[in-house]
Amino acid sequence: MKKQLITACAAALIAMGLTACDKKGTIEGVVLDPFTEQPVPMPTVWMDSTIYTTTKEKYPYKTELQQGTFKFEKVPVGSYRILAGRSKYVKSRNPVATTEAEPNLKVKLYIYSDQVNPGLYKTGEKAVAKINNEWVLYSTQCTESIAGYRLEMPQVTEAAKLPPTPPKEDKKAKGKKGKKGKKAAKAAPAPAAPAAKMTAIPAPLVVGSQINVLFVNANSVSSPLIAKSFAAVEDNVANHKDCKGFADTDKKGIFADKSKSTDLTVTYVAENLFRITGTLPQGKQIIQLSQDGKTVQTYYFEVK
Repeated sequence: MKKQLITACAAALIAMGLTACDKKGTIEGVVLDPFTEQPVPMPTVWMDSTIYTTTKEKYPYKTELQQGTFKFEKVPVGSYRILAGRSKYVKSRNPVATTEAEPNLKVKLYIYSDQVNPGLYKTGEKAVAKINNEWVLYSTQCTESIAGYRLEMPQVTEAAKLPPTPPKEDKKAKGKKGKKGKKAAKAAPAPAAPAAKMTAIPAPLVVGSQINVLFVNANSVSSPLIAKSFAAVEDNVANHKDCKGFADTDKKGIFADKSKSTDLTVTYVAENLFRITGTLPQGKQIIQLSQDGKTVQTYYFEVK
């Protein structure tokens, strides 16, 4: 009779009459603020559909929670979903897995304040630092052209916001002369409006070639976020008729050169929060963030 190979685990089952042989380990880690990389004190951490949670009355590491750290012991090896949250914070959901060979696991989880507005943010700062997208005022809505910016915009002054002042009636004019005066005033052509002052597009934000930023997405959808960088070039508006938002007087604009694109890496950090990393080519670049084939936002950078 041929010999059968019996694993150590199977042999133990036979010897001890056990019905399972799950190896167990420890899953531990820290909960951080993604914008500052600082620990978030007293988070709530739990593993979906399991008994492992920091809210249990007999959870032994409540003191460590004050420094944002947690630990679950005697966790059978396998695949899980671990979640972190806190009051007035946006939670995160992260898949984790342990194996017989590596039953222990250390993880970093991220949660952030629900008061953070959508947009692009720096990382590693002492406080939340948003990247001001002042070029969005000059942007147009494009389909095939990816992105387009006007080179200048009319200046909005306080005087322009006020309604025009009606001409004052001459109280001295009376009788027929007064009527004739009113008719003459109506017939007189209105004075020509002064030419609007124009403001040129601000210089692009200067950044290094290694990009590492966070993007808070306003759209709560399950489809992936895609980030690409395109060389920014000046071109005739007439060549980009799919871009809506240029004035009739605009002859030139700044556009994305689709032949010179760079894919950037997008990774999940927490709910509606993504990390964007990669190496940007030198020169002026337009970064496009898109979802479901539609542009979510664009940014105008100069890479040094």
